[in-house]
Amino acid sequence: MTSLRASFQVGLQVGLQVGLQVGLRVAATAFALPALALGGFLAGCDGNGSTSASNSAAQAPPDAVATVAVKLQLNWLPEPEFGGFYAAQLQGLFEKEGLAVEIVPGGPSIPAPQLAASGKVEFAIVSGPQVVELAEQGGDLVALFAVYQGNPMGVMVHADAPYETLGQLWESNATVAMEQGLAEFAWLSKAYPGGKLRMVPWGGNLAQFAGDKSLACQCFITAEPVSMELQGVKTRVFRIGESGFDPYNAVVATSRAYYEKNKATCLAMVRACAAGWRAYLDDAAPANVAMSALNPGMSKEAMDRAAVVQRSLIENDETKRVGLGGMRLPQWQTLVDQLADIGRVKKKPDPASLFVWDLTADTAR
Repeated sequence: MTSLRASFQVGLQVGLQVGLQVGLRVAATAFALPALALGGFLAGCDGNGSTSASNSAAQAPPDAVATVAVKLQLNWLPEPEFGGFYAAQLQGLFEKEGLAVEIVPGGPSIPAPQLAASGKVEFAIVSGPQVVELAEQGGDLVALFAVYQGNPMGVMVHADAPYETLGQLWESNATVAMEQGLAEFAWLSKAYPGGKLRMVPWGGNLAQFAGDKSLACQCFITAEPVSMELQGVKTRVFRIGESGFDPYNAVVATSRAYYEKNKATCLAMVRACAAGWRAYLDDAAPANVAMSALNPGMSKEAMDRAAVVQRSLIENDETKRVGLGGMRLPQWQTLVDQLADIGRVKKKPDPASLFVWDLTADTAR
């Protein structure tokens, strides 16, 4: 999709550092790269990748195991959506599971889903839609752990905007800054037809938003709204999930080939991620200090506020029942159906083949 590159190029023209960072952030989370680019990455994959994943995880590895070195490729810079992974690293929770995990920061030019699909890295952070769309492009990812149980994207308006719901906004004649290549845009336009919105490109220019009270814009809920709050600009956010488009996000995924050959390692990774996220939810400060040192563009104060904002997306009644990071078939089925409905995929993959989650595992208790 050329809109991914366009979004990056627009963002790179923005002078405001924070606006640049969060504007590019949305694009990196929302898009899969073109099939043409994917082919180049998959050419280097030496796994067979042909076996479907079952919805039962492998048995836990024996107590005495050699340390396994793996890479976890992020899809953006160190920020709170990755806090649990850094907490696991700081507290030795990966090592406890026999893993030596190198956390690799991402960015606008890092195709995290393709790196995992091609076997260049063992694990990567991707979005739920990317798992589905990549399957049609020739990739084969298996989702193992979902940090966000719903969609972290939203539409941000000024606090005194006249709209009470996302539907009201979308069916109005407001001006909205959003990349029209987003699956979210296609879904909203289908869910709320008949509006007379004026759509303009969004390049992450928060100064433009702050100076125009009539403007609404796309956002990542832990990014733009937090930046505006720290600048004294009061906003409200309509989560896109309220429209019904609410896929898993910040998903730890691996290639099917790697999963089939290394189920014990994958299960160890899931246990360590769950423990790390429990630690981060209990006390985000140590990981936020570490991440702010790695990512000077986001202060610890911003990270602390973002950690609070994202909590409801990470821990809810469902995760209390199935475990942090847990995934269920109905949510994947809904996503597959929605992406087909808006034309993002032509052939529906079997949703049961897209993820692995064991309700009897330690992470579910």
